[in-house]
Amino acid sequence: MNLLLVEAAKKLGTDKEIMDSYWAYHEREQNWFFSPNPNLNQASRRPASFDNWSSWDRLSTKQKMTLSTLAGFKNDATDIKRNKNHFSKLREAYISKWRTDLYSIFWANDSNEKLWLCNVFVGDAIYLCNGKNFTSGNNHYYDPKQIYNGQSFLKKRNSFKNVQAGDICVFGTSHVEIITKIHKNWIADDGFCSIGAGRGGNRDDMGLIKCDSFFSFGKRELDNDNHTYFQI
Repeated sequence: MNLLLVEAAKKLGTDKEIMDSYWAYHEREQNWFFSPNPNLNQASRRPASFDNWSSWDRLSTKQKMTLSTLAGFKNDATDIKRNKNHFSKLREAYISKWRTDLYSIFWANDSNEKLWLCNVFVGDAIYLCNGKNFTSGNNHYYDPKQIYNGQSFLKKRNSFKNVQAGDICVFGTSHVEIITKIHKNWIADDGFCSIGAGRGGNRDDMGLIKCDSFFSFGKRELDNDNHTYFQI
């Protein structure tokens, strides 16, 4: 039972800055999301200082894009004017909206489709739990299909009867979540609760724990042929 991963996942799920960024990225309101992992591809760190327009000029393009979005300007910062009011908004975003422990990650593509971050939630939770990089060769987190195919360092459970809290469930080959609790039922089949992102729905679904119930139609039953389980 990996309760450390469960606690890390719960902590991540209540991190407003990260979950807000996941949702905005999912909805394509911005082209980056926040992660605690500095080792990911296209990661941009918070500037060490931001005191004047000269500081702005020294920022990387990705740092400018991050601050611009946080301050309510366009993703590409093209609507920023070099005046006191705009700098004040950028400065406030730097101080209050970009924590020193968060990195903006630029993985967006050019399509108009929504972007799904279920694997990012799992990867970020693992990083918070033990500092390991749950990444493939391109420094992107393993996606559900790669996990399903055994390409990551996770170990596959041989039976659903051995599944524990802290294990990872791959739904089909396209979605992944972290199991937070096992439900032993007297009459109905045993089920589980799990936490994750990339579910669609609305912002409140980001980082929310969902459990097996009569209304979930077996989606979180342990004995489900659509599920594959893994442990760290």
